[in-house]
Amino acid sequence: MPLRAPVLVTALMTSALGGFTAPAAQADTALLMVNDRYRNAQNLRQAEPVEELRAELLDAGFDVITVTDGDGGDLREGLSRLLDAEEEGRILIAAVGHFARADSDSWLLGTTTDEPSLASVGGEGLSLSVMLEAAQSAQGRAVVMLGLERRRIDLGRGLSAGIGRIEAPQGVTVLAGTPDDLAAFTTDYLLTPGSDMTQALRDAGNLRAFGFVSSAVSFIPAETDEAEEQVRPTPPAQPSQANADEVALWEAAIELNTLGAYRAYLRRYPNGTFAGEAQARVDGFEADPEAEARATEDALGLDRSQRQQIQRNLSILEYNTRGIDGIFGNGTRSAIRGWQSARGFEVTGYLTRSQVNALSQQAAARAAELEEAARIAQEAREREDRAYWQVTGQGTSERGARTYLERYPDGLFAEQAEARLAEAERAARAEAEARDRAAWDATRGADTVAAYRDYLETYPEGAFRQQAQARIDQLNGRGNGGGGFNQAQIAEFEAREAALNLPTVTRSLIEQRLEVLGLEPGRVDGRFDNRSRRAIRRYQQSRGMDVTGYLNQNVVVRLLAETVGGILQLNGVVD
Repeated sequence: MPLRAPVLVTALMTSALGGFTAPAAQADTALLMVNDRYRNAQNLRQAEPVEELRAELLDAGFDVITVTDGDGGDLREGLSRLLDAEEEGRILIAAVGHFARADSDSWLLGTTTDEPSLASVGGEGLSLSVMLEAAQSAQGRAVVMLGLERRRIDLGRGLSAGIGRIEAPQGVTVLAGTPDDLAAFTTDYLLTPGSDMTQALRDAGNLRAFGFVSSAVSFIPAETDEAEEQVRPTPPAQPSQANADEVALWEAAIELNTLGAYRAYLRRYPNGTFAGEAQARVDGFEADPEAEARATEDALGLDRSQRQQIQRNLSILEYNTRGIDGIFGNGTRSAIRGWQSARGFEVTGYLTRSQVNALSQQAAARAAELEEAARIAQEAREREDRAYWQVTGQGTSERGARTYLERYPDGLFAEQAEARLAEAERAARAEAEARDRAAWDATRGADTVAAYRDYLETYPEGAFRQQAQARIDQLNGRGNGGGGFNQAQIAEFEAREAALNLPTVTRSLIEQRLEVLGLEPGRVDGRFDNRSRRAIRRYQQSRGMDVTGYLNQNVVVRLLAETVGGILQLNGVVD
């Protein structure tokens, strides 16, 4: 379907009462912005009912400004006409189309938009915060409707589809829902005199409401018998009897309790029933400007998390709040004053809704700048990191890996470098263990005190250091259970055993006997090793002999006698 040319229409209000034109000061104004045909996004399907509200609004006495399928400039022009009207009556703004949102704001997108980003969306759409600011001029009598549909649109960096968090200004009602639901609500409730807004929203059940919603104040006051009195000029010198419209406006001002609300009442009803009380309240606020600023901020209803976010926003802009705790003390007030002064706002130390939004947008932009600067710096660091990895050999050598880690302990290739060092350490450990094992084997082959001491000097932390020390003790006559023989005594024992000239078969018989006795001599092969010596010592100790671990004539005779006796017993020779 071809894109329709944007249409901007202004319709002047005419009354049903004999063609009477209401005074400009009492006119109501509606701005209908309906975008349903997009050049680079899916078209909307439900926008037409909102566009058709124009006739009903005219019948209800509204001036109607209509923007159909407009781009960003057309949308802003429509809002400008609303602001130029300078009406003191009700304001109704309906915005239908594709919406985009960021952390700080949302935008109604123009029909010519093409993948807008956070940097460009301001020129391709109309800011929701600006719409709300425009509606705030009619506190208690302003409604902003946002018509939403789930239709596809491509968005650039920093934006998401839909509307974000809505913080409605004082006295402004914001309604969000599908266009047909909003149109039905407008017809059934909003334009019906005397409707209870709270109950109407509860009955409708399909809209989200934000901001000012009061059961006491209707958008269109209930009709009264004094309807004709509403259209007759009131003599300026005398107070008038309050009609339904005046009562509704006064009740809204009381509920809002702000300087702007009381001034709005006085502009419309300078000689009204409640003019004296309204002027007294205006005088009270003007006598204490800080009270008005404080009341304006209090009316925002900022919770602790929102206050903390404001403090974070000030901090990122380098205004010191002396803490981010959600408490607006002297530090935060000073920071707010500094920011207000720098931005050209009235310096009060208290925030308005528009200032909160402006601060949020400025902080978001600054955060984006810092993030971009960090990204550029990170890319530069990574380029240097990669280059140094190349220079140091890409982890092909232990030295190169160590050199890289000294400069970039948490670099892009730190894990690879650490893995290379771990591999080198494993190889070095395996090599050291192999050398240790070879040295130990040679030491055991020599089996001398000097050899074991040489091993301990060369490998003080060697895997076999305990065995070496134990063998030294054995060779020196310590730890053998014999009372601590010296080398000369051991040599004497060895010589005495050698003099027995025992053949291998006899040695084997001795080992067999030791094994039968459960003394664990080890392998029975006729060769006396450490286990054999230990078994001999155990035998000597159990028989009350000198414990040496070496054989002599008496030990051999006793062992062989027991062995031969056992054999004879087994053969039945000995009874």
